Amino acid sequence: MTRASATATPLSAVAHTPVTRLRLTRRGRIVLTAFTAGPLVLAAVVFALNGGPAGASDSATGIDLMSYTTESGVVATLAYSPTDVGSAVFMTVEPGQTLWDLAEKISPAADPRDVVADIKRLNALAVETLQPGQRLQIPANS
Repeated sequence: MTRASATATPLSAVAHTPVTRLRLTRRGRIVLTAFTAGPLVLAAVVFALNGGPAGASDSATGIDLMSYTTESGVVATLAYSPTDVGSAVFMTVEPGQTLWDLAEKISPAADPRDVVADIKRLNALAVETLQPGQRLQIPANS
């Protein structure tokens, strides 16, 4: 007479499969590198082509650009049209002057925030830091 016995085995011993890690072939590494580096290289080329030197002139539109670096390392670019110089009003920045000071000086009755925004727009100022000796175009309605 034979006897059948059932022994219980734990599930962890039966269903244990090894965990595999991701492996890339040489071709896979090349493709992954190309997809990662491609946009970076393209962005660097576009940035280099659009950079342009300081003091450039766009002869098609007659707009001159003047760039300078502030003490904090920020590069500011001024754009102006030399053909409009005869009808424009300019001021030279004195040491310690701010855009707010200029706005209050040239148009005391107007809201200084509006005048500062106009000055920044006319002179294509990206920052509010002014340099002594800098020439700024002043809004005509001031």
